[in-house]
Amino acid sequence: MVPKVENVMRATLGLGLSTVLTALIASGAAAQDVDGKDTASNWRVTHFETFGIYLSSCDERMEGETLSQRCYLRYVDIFSQKPKFAAQFMFVTNGDAGPEVEFGLEAGTLFGPNGFRIEDAGEEIWKTRRIGCLTGLSCTFDDTAAAGLLDAMQSGDAFRFTFRDSHGQSQDLSWPLEGFDAAMQDFRAQSDLRGL
Repeated sequence: MVPKVENVMRATLGLGLSTVLTALIASGAAAQDVDGKDTASNWRVTHFETFGIYLSSCDERMEGETLSQRCYLRYVDIFSQKPKFAAQFMFVTNGDAGPEVEFGLEAGTLFGPNGFRIEDAGEEIWKTRRIGCLTGLSCTFDDTAAAGLLDAMQSGDAFRFTFRDSHGQSQDLSWPLEGFDAAMQDFRAQSDLRGL
């Protein structure tokens, strides 16, 4: 079975987001072998295109006699350098019921009630109050929740994050959503091309 990118990320968050991001940046995707062990990646990139800050990517590998393929859309924001390294990421992947969106947040991250939101021309058009998302725990959207989030990301102009990071520092991040709509279209087209 192919480990989904989000499952790989979720499993390794316990190791610290900096470890995960180092592996991600070095390999272009989560580096695991067929048995799920952390090894040099044997995934071969078959598509790689950027749209603003968002990356649409697909890769493949042989698992016995079977070709396994996956596509994903991602953004990694390293918002604080060493010695107080801090970052968060977003992945869009193909789930069983359609696209899924996962945010990787460092343990100890604390958002205010309106701190995880999408804006259009300064007006809030979407927000979450999910406890896991606001406290740096599991933050995954699937089914209708993912559809609503993705619609807002395609129509808004900024994803805003106001929070206290794992080092106790106040942060106010703004991810421009320019290019996200084109990235989603590319992700869907590449996924369809591969039957994912």
